[in-house]
Amino acid sequence: MPLEQPLRKEPVAFDQLMEGLLIHAMKDRLDGDARRKLMAMGVDVDRPLLSAYPLMTLLGTLKLCAEVRFPDLPRDEARYQLGIKALEGFGATSMGKALFGMARMWGARRMLNHMTRVLQTGVNHAKARSRELPGGDMEVTVEVMPEYHAAIGPVPGLDGQFVRGIIAQLVEVCGTRVPVILVTPTDPSGHSFTYRVPLSQAPAGTTGPVVLARVR
Repeated sequence: MPLEQPLRKEPVAFDQLMEGLLIHAMKDRLDGDARRKLMAMGVDVDRPLLSAYPLMTLLGTLKLCAEVRFPDLPRDEARYQLGIKALEGFGATSMGKALFGMARMWGARRMLNHMTRVLQTGVNHAKARSRELPGGDMEVTVEVMPEYHAAIGPVPGLDGQFVRGIIAQLVEVCGTRVPVILVTPTDPSGHSFTYRVPLSQAPAGTTGPVVLARVR
């Protein structure tokens, strides 16, 4: 009797990410043509969003939204700015409000050490590794988990510039504004990207948790 093959894990984007992107970041910017293109990809913004969407739908949605929201910017800059706006929009969701409250309490350095938790509020197939560099900067590597490689195949599993925007906005929510640098990618598959977050450039006292004064 042949052995059963294990079910292949399928990468998806959750409704919280799609809500932050389409309902909040793209509010009043999706005309009839954009809505028809989204509908062709399986996304109906005039009805309640599904709980999850396939990765290819997410990647197509990011491409469309970047072109609509930032038509005059180069491709990479548009994807980066869209990542910023998407996380801003995510902050308007119920899960985003909770995450932002945690970010403000924890500060940038601790939050970056929990980047996997942040990513997995939006997608199921990505994880992150963070480490502190000599001098105080942080290095964050975001990658597709190996068990999803077969399902993703040769297409990029992540949008490196979009993720850079998410990290930049997350750090700002934590109270720190610094440029996030995408290190030259070495993974041709688009399954892994490394970022440098120069927290050493941040003003003293802005990268740790916010200390709340006790009300007397």
